[in-house]
Amino acid sequence: MADAQEKLGEIIQKINNTPKAKAVFVTNIAGKDIDWEMSFQFNLDDIDPFYLQIADQSATLKQGTLENPDIIMSGNPQSIIKICEGQGDFTHAISREEITVEKGKVMDVIRLTRAITVSLKN
Repeated sequence: MADAQEKLGEIIQKINNTPKAKAVFVTNIAGKDIDWEMSFQFNLDDIDPFYLQIADQSATLKQGTLENPDIIMSGNPQSIIKICEGQGDFTHAISREEITVEKGKVMDVIRLTRAITVSLKN
């Protein structure tokens, strides 16, 4: 069975190859498109930490700990696997206390959920 980092890596590849999913990483402010730049640190139970960086409408996933991420999440790695398989989302995982946002805004986590959902539909 795949682990959370591997499953998220598969979804990141889909996002990077799906123009509609990549469009989630763009915000229009006063008629000007601005690329969303965000970093997510995953400190999940019983697995090595990893992080996700989003910049220039592209996402990269790496092993390790980022020095100053925008978002820090901890919790059950099985929840990440379910999200990546389309069996849930971060909103529900957070409300069920399976995932905890230790730093950052939940709205940014929801935006990542949107990109995952779009990539799964394509």
